[in-house]
Amino acid sequence: KTVFEDVWYALPAHGLSSQRIRAWESVITLRGYAAKEIEVLRAASQVGSSLQAELEFHVTTTPFEALTSLGDDLHFVMITSNVKVYRVASEIEEKILVKPSTHKKCDRCWHYRADVGSDAEHSHICGRCVSNLFGKGEARKYA
Repeated sequence: KTVFEDVWYALPAHGLSSQRIRAWESVITLRGYAAKEIEVLRAASQVGSSLQAELEFHVTTTPFEALTSLGDDLHFVMITSNVKVYRVASEIEEKILVKPSTHKKCDRCWHYRADVGSDAEHSHICGRCVSNLFGKGEARKYA
């Protein structure tokens, strides 16, 4: 008997509403568009990895609500160091901007953050990592 003949068990229901599923579909679609824009910078040797990029989404209400519903976890979902989301009035104004981060890279999490070195005792890591290692830590919900 091989692994291909094994029984696969049914996963439990996810419990997401149809509205939440549509929101995640929107986020995943936008993530794909953002990844293509990051690749343009990578091809131009402006970034080496997606964590070196910062994103700006200028989107209408529905995608704005989908993106902002993820809160601080959005940059983890996008696999970038920073994400900003702005609401625009029409689809004509929608755009995704990508730029290389100007911040230092954290030696622990590899994110480029303004607070790298803000703790004198841990000069090569960011405040988030200091908190995760020596403090209360962060609470993440989606990523």
